[in-house]
Amino acid sequence: MSLISLPTDVTALNTLAPKEAGSLIKPADWNALIGSVQGIGTALQEYIAQTNIRLTTLENAVTPLNTRVDTLEQDLADLQTSIAPLLTQFVVTLRTSKSNYALGELCEITAEVRDLTGNIVTSRPWIDFVTTWGQLQAATGFTTSLSANGGSISVQANAQGIARVRVKAAHAENLNDTQELQVAGALETALGNGQFFYQAIMEAPTPASQTAIQAFSLMNSQYEVAQNNAMQLFVDSYQLFPQYQILPQFNFGNWKHYRTVVVALAKPDSDPTTADSSKGSASIQVNFRDWVGPWIDFYTKNFSPFVPDLVLNFNGQLGNGSFQADLGGLQDMILTDLNPLGAVGRQRYYNAAVDAMDKVNPAAPLTYMADLRNTVKQAVTVQQIQEVPGGALKGNQFSKVPAMAAINGVSSHAASAKAAADATQGSVQVLQASSQDLNNRVLAINNDLQTTQQMSTVINRELGSIGQNVLRINTLDQNSVQGQINLITAQIGQINEVLRRG
Repeated sequence: MSLISLPTDVTALNTLAPKEAGSLIKPADWNALIGSVQGIGTALQEYIAQTNIRLTTLENAVTPLNTRVDTLEQDLADLQTSIAPLLTQFVVTLRTSKSNYALGELCEITAEVRDLTGNIVTSRPWIDFVTTWGQLQAATGFTTSLSANGGSISVQANAQGIARVRVKAAHAENLNDTQELQVAGALETALGNGQFFYQAIMEAPTPASQTAIQAFSLMNSQYEVAQNNAMQLFVDSYQLFPQYQILPQFNFGNWKHYRTVVVALAKPDSDPTTADSSKGSASIQVNFRDWVGPWIDFYTKNFSPFVPDLVLNFNGQLGNGSFQADLGGLQDMILTDLNPLGAVGRQRYYNAAVDAMDKVNPAAPLTYMADLRNTVKQAVTVQQIQEVPGGALKGNQFSKVPAMAAINGVSSHAASAKAAADATQGSVQVLQASSQDLNNRVLAINNDLQTTQQMSTVINRELGSIGQNVLRINTLDQNSVQGQINLITAQIGQINEVLRRG
């Protein structure tokens, strides 16, 4: 009997039952019963013996395992202590509606803060946002702390673990929230095909494409729709930065883009006196297409339609009787025209004014027309180059009356020079007459000098003869003395006659 025969023994037992009352237990049945019970008993003893062996083996294996488990429990406790600070870390994610924008569009970035288990952090941590380009500002409804230059900002997350910031163009720092919304609204002006301005700009392959030109034409009216409007301030502010030139470059190549990286660093609070390290960080890239520069080129160089009216107005300021009067009239008219214009609008006016002066043709010819034309062109050109956009800001608005130092200065100097030239003309004629008289006097002096030179020659000859006669005097001979004196007296008389004639 063994464990192997155990199933057979159990089956044999099943054949002995059930028995009815009164049924006899036959010897064979009894023997079978006893045999099966003995087999089962033997099998159980064998199983117990094997189990004891296995238990002993297992105990030998478990004893060192218990030691290892104790060590693991200690290691786990140490690990939990070590990672406890890490469990307070944040997971920061950044998202925006799109990655490419046109300058002037509002790019809003949303930061979300969760813990490592994916739950929203409700303790309202602070998030420091830093950008590599542009200006940062918080969205409405958030507690913020802005940096001095707009390149960074701290925003406190709300109870849902959300913080939002806006990225705007670097040159738009002088626009307030209302003006920024107005600019964004202007960029959503629909073209004739129903497409928005910003969509046309983003889809145009180059600034010279037909799509871009149509959009630029629409922006002309947006810029001029009203003085001191937000779009005019946005475009004029573009001129404040060194990388943007106020004079048109006539550059219609590829689009220029400004790619910025915005980094978000989350921390428990905003107290600088507490040593809080960043508990989570993230970054996102956003791209801005510069349409303002190419539009300024387009706007300022398309001045031809305004030249005929300027020529007519310029002609109306001529014929006042003098260079100074006509120059003053032109100067006053130019300053009046410039008064309501923004920085970019003034640049187009300067271009048109120079071209118009070349076409001015007064009804009555003016002898000083060439000087007048050159003076006005020079004054306008110098003003155009010299105008400093950085000095044109007053608060949040551009000055509409720039300091026209060049126009005033050149005109004033030109008028003074013309007056001085006219006053000097008569003096020049007097000087010319005096010069002729002086020439005559010089000729007379030359003649006198020649005569004097001849007289000097005669006198020198006579003096030489007198000297010889003096040497011939014999002081011991009275007649000799008297004779030489008489001769010398005669020679002196000849010299006197020469001097008298001279």
